[in-house]
Order: sequence, then C-alpha cells, then structure tokens
Amino acid sequence: MPTRQRPASAPLGAASPQPSMLPPIQKEARPAGAMQAPPAADEARFAATAQAFSGAQAARARARAAEQAESTARRDAEEQRGSTPPSGTAAQRPAPGRSNVKDRDRSGRPPVDPRLSGPVPTAAEAAEGNGQRHEEPRVVQDVMAARARAAGDDGRPVDGTAEAAPDAAQNGPAGTQEGANAAQNGPEAAQNGPDAGQNDPDAGQDSPDAGQQSDPGAPNEPDAAQNGSDAVPAAQQDEAAEAPQPTRPRPEPGTRAAGIYPSGRGPAEEPTQEFGAVDPTAAAAGAAAAAAEAETITQDAEPSEAGRASRRQQQRSFGQAATAAALLDSKRGGDGGGEGDQPTGDDGEGGGRSRVKVAALVVAGVVVVLGIGYGIAYAVAGDSLARGATVAGIEVGGMTPEKAEETLNAQLPELVDQPFHLTVGDEETSFEVVPSVAGLTVDVPATIDAVPGGSANPLSLFQALLGGGETTPVAAVDRATLEAALTEIAAQADIEPVNGAVAFDGGEVVTSDPQVGRAVNLDATIERLEGAFFGDESTLPIGDVQLAIDEVAPAVSADEVQRAVAEFAEPAMSAPVTVVAGEESVELPPELVGQALTMAPDDAGTLQPALDGAKLTEVAREQLAEVGQEGRDATVTIDGGEPVVVPAERGMGIAPETLSAALLPVLTAEGDARQAAVELSEVDPELTTAAAEELGVTEVVAEFTTRFPHAEYRNVNIGTAAQRIDNTLLLPGDEFSLNGIVGERTEANGFTTGTIIDGGRLEESLGGGVSQVATTTFHAAFLAGLEDVEHWPHSIYFDRYPIGQEATVAWGSKDMRFKNDTPYGVVVDTNFTPSRSGGQGTLNVKIWSTAYFQVETSVSERSNYTSPQTIYDTSGNCSAQGGSQGFTITSYRQVLDPDGNLVKDEADPWTYNPNHRVICGPDPGEGNGEGGGDD
Repeated sequence: MPTRQRPASAPLGAASPQPSMLPPIQKEARPAGAMQAPPAADEARFAATAQAFSGAQAARARARAAEQAESTARRDAEEQRGSTPPSGTAAQRPAPGRSNVKDRDRSGRPPVDPRLSGPVPTAAEAAEGNGQRHEEPRVVQDVMAARARAAGDDGRPVDGTAEAAPDAAQNGPAGTQEGANAAQNGPEAAQNGPDAGQNDPDAGQDSPDAGQQSDPGAPNEPDAAQNGSDAVPAAQQDEAAEAPQPTRPRPEPGTRAAGIYPSGRGPAEEPTQEFGAVDPTAAAAGAAAAAAEAETITQDAEPSEAGRASRRQQQRSFGQAATAAALLDSKRGGDGGGEGDQPTGDDGEGGGRSRVKVAALVVAGVVVVLGIGYGIAYAVAGDSLARGATVAGIEVGGMTPEKAEETLNAQLPELVDQPFHLTVGDEETSFEVVPSVAGLTVDVPATIDAVPGGSANPLSLFQALLGGGETTPVAAVDRATLEAALTEIAAQADIEPVNGAVAFDGGEVVTSDPQVGRAVNLDATIERLEGAFFGDESTLPIGDVQLAIDEVAPAVSADEVQRAVAEFAEPAMSAPVTVVAGEESVELPPELVGQALTMAPDDAGTLQPALDGAKLTEVAREQLAEVGQEGRDATVTIDGGEPVVVPAERGMGIAPETLSAALLPVLTAEGDARQAAVELSEVDPELTTAAAEELGVTEVVAEFTTRFPHAEYRNVNIGTAAQRIDNTLLLPGDEFSLNGIVGERTEANGFTTGTIIDGGRLEESLGGGVSQVATTTFHAAFLAGLEDVEHWPHSIYFDRYPIGQEATVAWGSKDMRFKNDTPYGVVVDTNFTPSRSGGQGTLNVKIWSTAYFQVETSVSERSNYTSPQTIYDTSGNCSAQGGSQGFTITSYRQVLDPDGNLVKDEADPWTYNPNHRVICGPDPGEGNGEGGGDD
C-alpha cells in the first residue's frame, strides 16, 4: 500500500495546518515557494468546526459525520495494510492522532488524538524508519495504485501529470470529494496562472508518489491527487520531482507521545499554511456533502462504534473549534503566511466584530456608571455652591451662583477697596492708592466660577462633593488705568540724574559732582501690584507695596569732569586773552570771558567747550569799542511832544561769530600764544531806519501821573530812575523790566539813601522813592492794556497810589515787568517835576503807540480790616509814624481787541497790612505795670 508523508505538526496552541476530523482534502497545486491555500473541502471543514465553536447543532452533526467517515476510511486502510504490506518499505509512522503511550481501545488500535487528524504512532513504529511516513487514506491509495498501473502499461514513468486525474476519479469512492476535485478541477487549476503552483512549497514532502512507496530511499515526488497536478505543466512537475527533499530529524519520544511532531526544518525554512477566505457558498456546499456522507456512514456503522465516535466528537469539538478560532485570529493578524495581508472573509470580520462589540459593551458600561455618578453629583451640587465655601472670608456655601454674586457685590468692596500705600525704598515718602481708582477690581463672575459646585462641570461637581473651602477672589486689572495712575505717581517719585558740570564764575572754575537719578519701573511695579492684589503674595488688607525703582546713571561722570577741568577749564581761566584787530588790540580778562564760556555734554557724555560771541560782545562792549567804530540802531524818541525816528548808523567792529571763532582755540594756550587775531567788518544795525518808521508809534494810548511830598532823596532817586526809562522803545513782543533798565540802586549807580518799608515799618535805605516810578509806569501800562508779567503792590497802602493797581520794586526780589503784546511799537515817555520845599513833585508816564486795546478797570470794596499796633522805639534811628488799618481789595481789568473780543479778564486780590503806629521813646506803661494798647 502506498503511504503518505505526514506534515510537520505546529507547536501546541498554534494554528495547526492538519485537518482534524474531515476526509483528506485534495490540494491545489501552487508554484514552488508559495504558501498552500486550502481547497474547497478544507474550507468546508473549517466552516464546520468554526460553527461548532459557536454552538450550532447543525455544525456539530456535520462534524460528527465527518469524523465517522474519516474513522471508516482509516480502518479500511489499516486492514488493507495488515493484509498486503508493501515490500521493501520501512516501518510506517503512526498516523496523526495516535499515541504509543496512550491507552488503546478495546480493539487494540491506538486511540485517536483529538488535536490531530490520525492515529498516534506507537513507540515501536516510531523507532523504525525515519518517522516521516504514515498510512494514506484508501482514496489516496487507490489513486496511487491507478497511477502505478498506468505507468506499468505504457512503460512511462509516473510524473504526477494530469493522467492520474481520471484514475483517481475511477478508483476513489463516489462520496470522496478529493477524487472528484482531482478529475474535475485539473483544467481549471491550470488556467489560474503561476499562483496555482506556488502556494505550497511542502508539496514534495506531503504527497509522495508510487515510486517513493516502493523505494524508501528515493526522493519524494508530489502526489497528483494531493497537489492538483492536473493544473501544473509536466516540466514543472519534473523539476519538483527531481528536487531533493530534506530529511526531517527524529522527534523526541516525549514530544511524539504528546501528539506533537516538530518540523525537521529550520525556523527560516518552515512554511506556514495560510487559510484563504472562506466562500460562504462553497462552505455551505462542503458542509452539506460532509453531512450526507456522515449520515450514510452512521447508518452502516455499529451502534457501539457510532456511540463512541459521537462521544469522542463531543469531547473533541471544543478543542477543534478553538483551533479554528486560533487560525482565524492568526489570519486576521497577518501571521498566517505570505498572504496574511489579504482579507480573511466573513469569519475574520465576524471575530473582529465580536471583539469590537465586547469593547463597545465595556465602554458603554463605563459611560453608564459615570453618567449615573454625574447625575448624582449634579443633583447634590449642581444648583448651589459647595458647602462651607468662602471668598475672602465671605460665606457663599450653599448659595446659588446668582445669590453668591449678589452677596459678593455687596460685601467685597468694603474688604478689597481699602486704600494702600506705594513706598519708595526706606524713605518716608509714600503715595496712597485706591484699588478701584487705579483699575484694580474683582471679577465677581469669574470668582464664583472658581468656587466648586453651582455648574455642570464634572470636575467642579466632584470638588463640591468633597466640600468647599476658601477661594481667592479673581482680580480684574485695567492695565491702561493702572499705568495712568502709576505715571502720575512716577512724575513725583522720579528724580532726574544730575550730570557732572563745569562752570565759570568770576574767572574761577566751578565744578559739581554727578548724582544718580531714579525712575519708577512701571512694568515691574504693575507686576508687584498684581501679586499683592489677590495674586501669589496677596493679603487682606493690602499692605504697603514698594515701587520698583531703577537707577538712572548721569550722562557725565565724575571722571569726565576731572578731565574737562584739567584739559580745558583751568587753562582757559589761567590768564587774559588778547584780541588783535590790525594795529589795534584789546585785552579781555577771564572774568568777562567766563561769562560767555560754557561746557556742555555731547551725545557720548563728553564735555565740550562753547563760546557765545554775541554774549561776549555784549558784556565786553566797552572794551571792544576801543577797536573799530561802534554802530547804532534806529530808534524812536519823543521830542517836543512828538515821536521822532532817529536813523540807524553802520559801524566797524568785530562780528560776534568772528570773535568766538578766533578766541576759543587760544584759551588753552600759554604766554604770547594767547592772542586772537580778528578782522574788522561793517556792523549792520539790528533795527534799520525804515523798520523804525513802520513801528506805528504815533499817539499816546495811555498815561498816568503821581505826586510825591518834598524830600531831596525822592528828587534824586525818582528823577534818576525816570530819566533811565525815558524813551524806552519796545518792539512787538519785547518785555519791559524796571530793574533791568534802572539797575541796582547804589551810590555808584546814582542813587541815594531814602525811606523804604521793611517789616511794616519805614526805614532808611538806598533807592528809597524808586517805587514811585514803578507805580506810575505800571499803572500807565495797565491802562494801555499791555500784558502784566510781574508786579507787587506795596505791603502798606499809601493813599497817593491807585489802590490795588500800583507796584513796588526791590533789587533781587521784586520787579515790575510788562510785555508789548500789540503789533506796534511802544515808547515809554516820562516827564519828571522835582518837589520843592512846601510843594509836591510830579511824575508823568505816557505810553506812545497806536491804539489797539479797549480797557476797562475797577476795584472792589475794602474788606477784612485789621488794626495797627502801637510800637515804642527807644533806638537812635527811630522814625515816628502814624498808624493805619489793613484791608483786602480786588482789582479787575477787562481788555478787548479791536474786534471787540475779550482777550484779558483779570481779577487780582490783594491784602494790605496795617501801618503800625511808631512812637519814639519808652513805653509809659512799663514802670507801673500797665501795658500799651491800640489807639
């Protein structure tokens, strides 16, 4: 009898390529090196076992029928082998499913291993031969015998061509699907291209031909019935037959005893059988054929044998179904062979859908549990805030968000809007800040959102179930408002840096040291305030917050000052400098040069010297007049009661820019090198004759006259001051200054000692009486509508002056100034009449110009009277005086332009002090304890 080579068993638990209970399946031929795809019968058996795993009764019945049919075929093969063993063959290996260490059944045959498709070989059988052979089913044996007879008849070697197909069909049982497939599917398989013969590299090992059965040492040839040789060309089959077959190593007895037969190939050579997609139609047809065959065999079998087969099938059904399920999982995972990436069919998709369903059910369960928990949490804390919750100490627990917002709006301002102070370092200076005014407020809705509970947020609900606590208010900062408030504070807190400086005073070098300044850093201060106002460093109430201060370095350092002094300042003031113009020269002392000399820093902080030629020309006018001829500007004077234009005269002199350019470089020279050569040039007048004629000085627009009692000092001082201001021309925009024109009141300047007011008393001092000129001139300009720049009424009222509209002067402290704010020239014309013994003197001041303003003046009633005191004076220079009351009064002036528009509306209040009564002599009440009183 021919034998077939048993394929290697896969490891236990892996997908086994051996069918377990169904009749042998005719393999379809594939090219060498390709994986073997199961034929239709394998697919039918695969579908049947898969359905058995799912518990279907019909699938189990079909599986039992297939097992019984396989058992019958195996018994027939064993009987035939026992009666006519083939000559020259080695001991056959037990068929899969039989074990040589397991109990044998009552008939003496080895039991069938439920995990494999044939009997397990005994130990004696396994010891003989190479362990690679077992008995073929009867159908296969008939096919092989037919092929052998055909070869013997025509003398051709059996090569596994399509000639074996009809023999297989004639000799095989009518109910065996393999024989039918061998005869009918050969031509179709031949049309499937190369893939039909490339899917089973083990074809030579799994199906030995008749030559192998007669000669154990010959190489194995593929069986026509097993490999579908009808579909493979003869040339390819010859090449497959000539290829040497590797000999499998003998498995360990213990492994064989367990029914596990390891492969003789290495891991890289071992092919993995791939199960293609199961066609539902083919699976159903195969299952029906297997059921019909099983029914026929069951009817012919003995009752006891059928019962045992049924029980064995029930015991093996779940193991076989598990194997089918493992094959399905392997197929879907891409581990089943070279074509594992192809779709697995309905079975694979069904398994995947099962796992998806399980996962979906688990997820759905979790969602349901979470939903129930969420519903409970929302029912407990969804409508109100967490119990015990507070905001800045204010209880809001258990309230609805709306009620909590109302509560916080009512109570938070009193807590958080308390003023705090911004301080500057360790200084006592501080600046008060009200949070709401500076743009620091609390975002109440956001604060409530931060409190657990009162919302549908799952996290908030979970926190609410754990209980509330203190929640820090959420600050709302209006950065623009805060920056504006800090900018106002910075204007007071900032200190500008002081540059080091070099100056000149009286021919001496004067220096000052640099000082570092400070500036408020707005961004850093805002960051501190945000931290203090409910930030990381917040407290209630908010304490003092220090301003962020940056140091500001001066541009001129102390080192630069020292350099400038050594290299320029000291050499410049070391000696006079000589100005040479042709044959004439003049020496300018350091005192004059220093008045026009400065040192200022450039962009790099370096002190650079500069000489103002115009100022030097002015202060050294008398000295420079000795060189060349001085020119004269045009002017307007009042002569004989009429304005007269005095023509301008051009002169020869030193131009200011020429003087400064020639003098500056020689200031650091020594000895005779300290000379500056200049060229004389014509000097144009600043005011030409033509320009003076266009000034419009044509009429008197205002005048005022005052009288004064006889005193010789008054005639001197008032006459001198009046003469100096007479014919003063003011161009449009020019300013009149009495102190500037009259000068200091000294004897050298033409003044004498007179009476002045000092501390409410009349005292003797130089320049007494000049205030008469100040008052008269001020009131005339006041009536002309000219701009009042500076004036100071007397501290004691004198009835010879206009009340509230008069002025006094004091050198170095008080001046009388007004400005020509008309488009015309203004000339101040004075007329002085000295006093005589027994007669008063007069001073008249006229303002000449072109009428431009309309002026209205008035004064208020006197108010707030104060009484004088009586003072007894026993000193040698006492001057008796009568007393007068003090009071308050307001002066008013309205000025209209030529179009009638109000351009000045002035109200100047003034309080006069009382004129104390002074009695020269002792206080009569000191001797008898009686004190002096007011009159």
